[in-house]
Amino acid sequence: MAGEAMRRGTLPVQRLRPGDHAFCRYTERTRWDLVAAYAWTGLARGEKVIICAPPQADRDTVQERLEEHGPSLDHVCARGQLVITGMRMLLHPDGRFTPARLRQRIQEEIAGALAKRCAGLRTYIDMRWIADLGADVEEVMAREESAAPLFAARSYSEVCAYDTSVFEPAVLDAMHAAHPHDLLDGPGALRALHAAGSVRLIGEADMATRIEWTSALRDAFKRSAHDGHLVVDLSRLHFLSVGCASDLLNLSTDAHRHGRIEVRLDRGKATLLIGLGSRYLKHVVLVEDS
Repeated sequence: MAGEAMRRGTLPVQRLRPGDHAFCRYTERTRWDLVAAYAWTGLARGEKVIICAPPQADRDTVQERLEEHGPSLDHVCARGQLVITGMRMLLHPDGRFTPARLRQRIQEEIAGALAKRCAGLRTYIDMRWIADLGADVEEVMAREESAAPLFAARSYSEVCAYDTSVFEPAVLDAMHAAHPHDLLDGPGALRALHAAGSVRLIGEADMATRIEWTSALRDAFKRSAHDGHLVVDLSRLHFLSVGCASDLLNLSTDAHRHGRIEVRLDRGKATLLIGLGSRYLKHVVLVEDS
């Protein structure tokens, strides 16, 4: 299970990049945090953002929910950088779903965003539209599995969001398998994926997740003690606090029997660990992952 998740590409929502096509399942508790993080990240990057809300959602309510995480969105809505709509309107004037029709509309929206000098297009699609339009689930799944050409130019990203109270577990599992990426439950989460000789930590390592962080690292050191080599993969970690970074170095200091602890991370996190003294631990090797 862990190996499959590592292969597929589990990501925190803030780490999605142009060219990514991601699945997420949500509950009412996590729903708006996911939407807001995705939308605000895209706006900050100069991308056009389309929020395809569920049929019963009120546009003003969606905007209010997004504004709980930032300033007023009136200006970006007025200039068309943020569009809050629904699948029925997105497909207009032909409101019937077909994979070809949706592909055509997305291509048109990508071209329009680039023509207006946006950095790209990102869409968040709440999949409750399937019942509203009477679409066939198998046809939707076929669309998900064949959507790769939309992402090839790396100017488009898409999140397909499934309400766990609406879709059957078997449908959720099938849709999950049809996407190259899947998202953590929401911002602030941390997931540890263990494999032979390695641990991948995904999400955010801070005060709220520090117990999970240290527990996962201790487990990884214990698992790898017999051969003395461990890879700590932080390439999908969105945030690393000073406290959690110190925990990693402290545990590495105690793991003196390890011949090599390889930490894969971006430049910012490498700078943090170096500042905390990682260079004094000769068995700790930082490998920057661009």
